[in-house]
Amino acid sequence: MRRLQGLPGLQRLRGLRELPWLQGLRRFVRPWMVVAVAGLLAVGVVEVIAGGGPAGYVLGVLGALVGVVLLPMATQLGLLAGSFVFGLRVRHIVFGAMRSLGSWTVGRITFTLRALPVTIGSEIGPWRKPVILRCWLAGVVSALTGIGVVVASWLLADGPFWRGFVLAATPLMLYKLWPRRVPLATSTGWLLFGLPRMPEPKRTEFCAGPMAARAYEALREGDLDRAQSLTDELAAEHPELNTTVSCRVSMHEARGEYAQAVMMLLQHISAADIPPREMSYTLAGMAGLGFAAVEAGQLPGDDLLPLSKKALDDAVKLGFPSFDLSGTRGLLALVEGDVDEAARLAAVGSDHNTSPLARADCYATLARAHMAQHDNAAAREALARAEELAAWWPRVRETRARLQVS
Repeated sequence: MRRLQGLPGLQRLRGLRELPWLQGLRRFVRPWMVVAVAGLLAVGVVEVIAGGGPAGYVLGVLGALVGVVLLPMATQLGLLAGSFVFGLRVRHIVFGAMRSLGSWTVGRITFTLRALPVTIGSEIGPWRKPVILRCWLAGVVSALTGIGVVVASWLLADGPFWRGFVLAATPLMLYKLWPRRVPLATSTGWLLFGLPRMPEPKRTEFCAGPMAARAYEALREGDLDRAQSLTDELAAEHPELNTTVSCRVSMHEARGEYAQAVMMLLQHISAADIPPREMSYTLAGMAGLGFAAVEAGQLPGDDLLPLSKKALDDAVKLGFPSFDLSGTRGLLALVEGDVDEAARLAAVGSDHNTSPLARADCYATLARAHMAQHDNAAAREALARAEELAAWWPRVRETRARLQVS
């Protein structure tokens, strides 16, 4: 096994720190709590002025709650409509939150229905040129849809319910028009105002998205040769882009070459000036690959496990949603021998992950955890679900071989 001491990427990972007072503040104060309290106070003030009384306050709070739910759904539906009209790639549409009730695929689009129908989410990205213009036009449709909802609510604001709706929807729409791009989320305002002014090399990164998306689609279908060809083409045109490195790392992972993937990411982290949003993705990927490399015996755990755990924590500090790392944490628990926790986290990851390859990997972890619990029947059930998604995926294939031997 290869030793990791002295690699240049290690010091940069170890240097990521968060101030102690900020850690304490985040532990006790959440933005949604502040917003919720402010909203309740605002509804109360308005109803006192309007003379609505207790009944008016209750209706106002109900209207505000409906506004908080409906406005984001309206802007998301507008974005989806714009994406279809202007030729963007729509890979996944999720209706609702919490536990998954079922998924189905129509063409290249996967639809997922969840238990609590209060949100609409989607994975949307560039697919063909002109990339920036198509994304900007989709953002215009999203903004117009949301603004239309707000204007209509103002016209109807003659009672406590609609007054509450207006109080919630108006600032929420203004917030959505604020340019903001964080891990797993891009605001309508960023598409309208941030995207056209995007500087280099971010602009080139964004414009390289269609080729990277085609490489991923080929990988998702198990066509490794085509995925490699597209990745090589991307590397020839833009060898230093984060997008290119991500595609090359994905190809190593798809072949079970976890050590090479980890080394490539460490070198990239040490050499490139990676923005925080992209760094969060890089560190999250680094953590998962590190755990897989240790599990496969390709790199020493004494060196890599602390480094990968640090990468996982730093990815969250940089804004990557912790809940979306359940599968990665499940793999860590499996590597460390906590099979009960591994099974729990892998089940959560397989239920909530949107990528079929990530879900297949979570099911592979779940199957291995069940095997460690001496429950081969449950392991076969989890493995069957993994094979429905990606029977060729290395950890799925290796799990099948282990289960057949046992």
